[in-house]
Amino acid sequence: MNSGMLAKFIFRTGQTKSNSKNSKVVKKFKSKEEYFIENGGILLEKQIALSQGKDMGAGQVKILSEDEIAKATNNYDPDLIVCNFRGVTVYKGIFDDKVVAVRTPQKLEPNPKLVDLLLTDVSIGMVICHNNMVKVYGCCLETCVPMMVCEFYPNNDLYRYLHGNMALRKLLNWKSRLRAATDIAYALSCMHNALSKPVVHRDVMSIGILLDESYHAKLANFGHSVVITPGKKDQRWPVHGTPGYIDPEYIKTEEVTEKCDVYSFGVLMLELLTSRDPVEMAQCGNDLVDEFVSDVSKHGLKAMIDMILIEEVNIDEIQWFTRLALKCVAKKGEERPSMIGVVEELWLIQDQVNHKNESKA
Repeated sequence: MNSGMLAKFIFRTGQTKSNSKNSKVVKKFKSKEEYFIENGGILLEKQIALSQGKDMGAGQVKILSEDEIAKATNNYDPDLIVCNFRGVTVYKGIFDDKVVAVRTPQKLEPNPKLVDLLLTDVSIGMVICHNNMVKVYGCCLETCVPMMVCEFYPNNDLYRYLHGNMALRKLLNWKSRLRAATDIAYALSCMHNALSKPVVHRDVMSIGILLDESYHAKLANFGHSVVITPGKKDQRWPVHGTPGYIDPEYIKTEEVTEKCDVYSFGVLMLELLTSRDPVEMAQCGNDLVDEFVSDVSKHGLKAMIDMILIEEVNIDEIQWFTRLALKCVAKKGEERPSMIGVVEELWLIQDQVNHKNESKA
């Protein structure tokens, strides 16, 4: 499935939602086959078939039966639940002799919005394969809301470490935070450049970034992703994303460009530096970017940096990382760097850190 097919798929799922004549009428399906068709199964089967043989990770996504999902989760054993998030319950399960994460709906009732999100998530996994993106193994379309099977990451999400207790925060040292930023920048750069048309994530946030056993970061949650045409004006989409991370220019214009992701990534960089929660701040009517700039001008950079980092990091590295973050959160999208430029600069910072560590050894 190329980017054009992906665009048609995402557009089609959006149409399905908007064409509903009466949202209060809930259609009851009697068979798995009817759910399969309603959830776009025939289209997805064709896309998988057309993707066979292409070196994009496509074809590795399997269409699974409900029985296979039940087996993978030991009949939805509550002891295997990892987390609940945005209407989805995640189980730790076994599939094809692999430890996997199985995403199932919390409510067993038709939910067109959740169907759209999950099918878009699967579609992105079909066409873009990258080491720093969560791998999708398969999906089940035989239930009222599709279920996904993804790679499992034992260290949970980045949010847990940045905003957990002191012991967890200490596990995520400066080198780990810098590597996490580089991993996610690399994944976003791939989304923006790997296909003939850029794919914009639109929901970059720390809780949507998973960590493997070595604390390498993996970008997840592609349900709000959209395909755009470079240079085309008025590519307007209703504003989606997580408060605290959303590009203010996107909020104002509803125009989606790659620079929407660059802004959200810049917020993530500031979150990595400060261990302050952008979502919690937004709920209180504050903004991490504005507060960071204001407080640094009044009290200096060290006053804003997580105290755990101050104890171990060369201030030059912090300043370099901060300058790059502030470029990413520039008010105007045209003033922000591309994700390719961000990756290149993060690599340079990493080289400096590694060289310093080698010199100490």
